[in-house]
Amino acid sequence: MRIRRPMVGALALDLTPMIDVVFLLLIFFLTTAQLSQMASAPVTLPQENGNADELLESSGLVVNVTADGSIIILENTVVAADIPALAKVALAQDPTAIPVIRADRSAAATQLNAVMDGLRTGGFRNVRVATIRSSGAAK
Repeated sequence: MRIRRPMVGALALDLTPMIDVVFLLLIFFLTTAQLSQMASAPVTLPQENGNADELLESSGLVVNVTADGSIIILENTVVAADIPALAKVALAQDPTAIPVIRADRSAAATQLNAVMDGLRTGGFRNVRVATIRSSGAAK
């Protein structure tokens, strides 16, 4: 009769750490999806041909200018005088970020200029303006 020896080197596969990582990734992506929705106010963007290449730089700060002239940053309505301080905070968090201005096509140009001036006063040298690609744009 043969007696089996117990396997000394047998390892049990523990899936708990992998399940924890999967849940953490799920929470991360759900949170970032919610934050990206908060950053965009309902505005009708102007149509332009724009660049065909997608810009890979992080935006860091998204400023929405609505049709009635309200300036919205992260669901908070601010005045133009607050923008330089907010820009300095955003620039301190990510010095390579380029802010994005989402201005409604029927918003007053004076509000757009005030936002741009505030961002430049806050330290940003480059600013992007969000648009919708027009139907006649070359792809």
